[in-house]
Amino acid sequence: MKRILALCLMLLLAACAACAEEPIIIDMTRGENADFAFAQDAQLLEVFFPQVYGCDAALVRCGEYTMLIDCGGTQWREVKALLDDLNVTSLTYALNSHPDADHIGGFNHVLRDIPAGEFLLGFPEDYPSGDDVRFKVYDALHEMGIPLRQVHSGDTIAFGDARITVYQRTDEQLPRVNNKSVLLMIEYGKRRIFFAGDIQAAAQTLLAGDAAHLDLKTDILKYPHHGYEPLQEDFLDMLSPSLAICTCGQSKTDGLTQMKENGISTLLTGNQQLRLATDGSVWTVERIR
Repeated sequence: MKRILALCLMLLLAACAACAEEPIIIDMTRGENADFAFAQDAQLLEVFFPQVYGCDAALVRCGEYTMLIDCGGTQWREVKALLDDLNVTSLTYALNSHPDADHIGGFNHVLRDIPAGEFLLGFPEDYPSGDDVRFKVYDALHEMGIPLRQVHSGDTIAFGDARITVYQRTDEQLPRVNNKSVLLMIEYGKRRIFFAGDIQAAAQTLLAGDAAHLDLKTDILKYPHHGYEPLQEDFLDMLSPSLAICTCGQSKTDGLTQMKENGISTLLTGNQQLRLATDGSVWTVERIR
């Protein structure tokens, strides 16, 4: 009897070890794991990053729902090219994390050809901080008849089988509009990706201070502020990502150095378009152009 119990325990431990070794993220950008494929009938959450640097943009798609998160001004053509390649002709939402030109300045160009059902923003239109191009964008959206809606921390955004939760620190003492960026936790099944806008040390410290009440642990981090600066260590511990996506055109920044030192894989969007996909159990990451 003892031998049977011991054998069962060994088999159970072996099964647990095998499960623990299953990857959460399958990185296909280096030509490895090219034969991996989701089940034919798998419903997927997809996240696409255009080939941009020093500005932000990403497309999220789940079933019939689509969302364009940010649209950097000087490289809006790269954003439009990605949407055209994917045959996206309209968007459920466009969302601006904060009203700086490298995050908002291209929306008026892209949305003229690919309209959004709703434009979501974390700041009133008359908010006193941000780049002046924001007013040009707001005027264009009104001319196009696209409704604008402000979101707030704690809101959830309807997105099919995915769950999108808004986080935002608007504390008066926070310096710069970057620190008040709209943050998004996107969840699908057991998998998560966190969009951190441009938050810097001050906002990171406040969020980390709420670690007892906030669950921001994530598989993938869209790194804040293009990877230029390192994260606060307690904030990084709070997130504990396995992969970081940086909208950066440089191979060496303080943020990238920190990721390397912590053993966190990092991919840059400056030289490639990326597609991330998950069935709720595992992520795949691949270069698409």
